[in-house]
Amino acid sequence: MKRKKNSDEIRAEHYLQTLHHTKLEYEPLGNVTPDFVIDGKIAVEVRRLNRNYKSKSNGNLVRIDAPLADNIDELHKNIQLLIDEKNEKIDKNFPVYSEWWLILVDYITNGMDTQSFEKVKKTPFKKHKFSKVIILSHEGNFRTFKL
Repeated sequence: MKRKKNSDEIRAEHYLQTLHHTKLEYEPLGNVTPDFVIDGKIAVEVRRLNRNYKSKSNGNLVRIDAPLADNIDELHKNIQLLIDEKNEKIDKNFPVYSEWWLILVDYITNGMDTQSFEKVKKTPFKKHKFSKVIILSHEGNFRTFKL
């Protein structure tokens, strides 16, 4: 029995449907990665982009929660944290699909402008397995930024 889609997966699904691919399948392997598969070959993972916690080596958690509208570095850290998390998660099923995308549904910036996003992209992200990382607005029109 398949799990019910959460609101972020529903938002991502509606966005993916606008891309006019032939077939979009939800959790083709069951309740494991990936969340979606496009045309049988592109795996898509979905994750909410929000303020996150990062574990220090001493086991304590540090909240990454500076006012992000004015702090591009903190936004970059949150995105990198999620890329790292999902990059590790897809290891087991990575060889099954020819391409992997990551959609981060944005609950931080509330519609960051293009100029600010370009500042985020200036600092390179660590190497990862995703051919596309898409930042998707959480409401309204499908405003996206691609890394």
